[in-house]
Amino acid sequence: MTLINLSYRTNYLHTYFKTTAVVPDTGKSEYKAVWLLHGYTGDDSAWIRHANIEEIARKHDWAIIMPEARNAFYSDSNFIPYYSFFINEYIPKIQSLLPISTDASDNYIAGSSMGGYGALKIAFKNPDKFSKVAGLSPIVDIEKFRNNPKSPMEKKTFDTIFDSPKKIADNQLVNIFNREHPQLKVLTICGDDDYMHEDNIMFKNFLGVHLKDSFTYMAVDGDHSWNTWVGNIDNVMNWFEK
Repeated sequence: MTLINLSYRTNYLHTYFKTTAVVPDTGKSEYKAVWLLHGYTGDDSAWIRHANIEEIARKHDWAIIMPEARNAFYSDSNFIPYYSFFINEYIPKIQSLLPISTDASDNYIAGSSMGGYGALKIAFKNPDKFSKVAGLSPIVDIEKFRNNPKSPMEKKTFDTIFDSPKKIADNQLVNIFNREHPQLKVLTICGDDDYMHEDNIMFKNFLGVHLKDSFTYMAVDGDHSWNTWVGNIDNVMNWFEK
């Protein structure tokens, strides 16, 4: 197993961004790839600090790519046009550097919390790049997240990214789905003690109507924490492999 710590200067963002990746040593010219996104206050090392990502990559013989997103919410803002960077520059850059497939059927994306929101948003808007997406405790309603007293993100920080009612509406997952009508496999997981459990149930009901058999929801024990996400990351990877 090869562990890669990569930093490069992005033309989109005019700064250096980091990536941590694991790639099996089984000699394939093109591996299936899982793009694994971190949550608020995390970085590219978040998943590998908490879960045995190398063992997961070894078990499935996949490359796992963990980009740094800082607190950009995987969205374009006046400060960081992160979404545009991710789609237009980051994915092609990583695909050119690592032995991974560019076929959508071989690319999966997942994340926890803010990363779950990012994974769902990116997949909904780019089904030509990803065939399956999974959100662990995803933020599925960004306006409710902003106003939730348990939210770790200060409202003024949120408002620097989503700086108008229109921008909030444009970036709501339900609205993105209704605009794009993506056809792909979707999994969401949420703990019964998660402070966004109700939001996730409403989102489950929405996707259950629109995606039917292409949508899976896993109700699990747990709260909004790494204990829940690490405890269910194998479920995500096994679902990807189906």
